[in-house]
Amino acid sequence: MTPITIQSDERPAEGPRYRAISGKRQTMGRTAGEALDALNEQSDSESGPSLVIVQQIAADSYFSEAQYQRMEKLMARRNVLTPDELSELEELARQELVAAAERTKAIADALGR
Repeated sequence: MTPITIQSDERPAEGPRYRAISGKRQTMGRTAGEALDALNEQSDSESGPSLVIVQQIAADSYFSEAQYQRMEKLMARRNVLTPDELSELEELARQELVAAAERTKAIADALGR
């Protein structure tokens, strides 16, 4: 199964747009669903069924509000971080990756896998 990422691509003159990315393929759409549909149209028919999981980027039981707020602050300044702040941001990113794995495990458990 090839992962698909959908990102908001804000362009003030055009309004919000979404970019769907899978490997080297990319598509755009006015909505996340439109971008995903366009990407699926490009894929081969042999890829089989897809499972789409939408995860809002926010604090949850796996990544606290304090962690989320700190990561947001550091990300907003990522071009001017001190070495200590950069290390802190890297650690928060690692913790968010662990949290994402825990979320995925919880979804798999809920599906009985």
